[in-house]
Amino acid sequence: MIVTGSSSVAAPRERLWQLLSDPAQLGEALPGVDAVSLDGDNRFSALARPRTSLGETRMEMNFEIAEQRPSEYVRISGSGYAGESLLSLMIELELADGGAARTEASWRAEVALRGVLSSLLQRSLGPLFNQQVEEVLDAGARICEGAGGG
Repeated sequence: MIVTGSSSVAAPRERLWQLLSDPAQLGEALPGVDAVSLDGDNRFSALARPRTSLGETRMEMNFEIAEQRPSEYVRISGSGYAGESLLSLMIELELADGGAARTEASWRAEVALRGVLSSLLQRSLGPLFNQQVEEVLDAGARICEGAGGG
């Protein structure tokens, strides 16, 4: 499934890009994550609890910051499993100045689910994924604010 979206984020573009391209900071911004382990310069793993119509599902995820262009672009790939359910994703985030210490963020993601999660989320995956991206960007804005903005 292809998911697209956009948002205006209350954070300077350079600082938001730094957060999205740093595994430690990105892991901190992910919603519903219990633990993050750094696995090298561009990789990390996380124990996540994505929401479904039946509540939360504990999932072991591996992420890689696969490509980046300073201040404007980051591509993140990820895969994970929970029992017999599998998730794979690739998201591209484009960042542009939004004026007054704001960033315009747009994204395009390819998300694939297999197993029980696929049947639970087939109708709500797009909106749910966009909500998760919005939560990462909102958390990123809070982290940027706590670090002095820029």
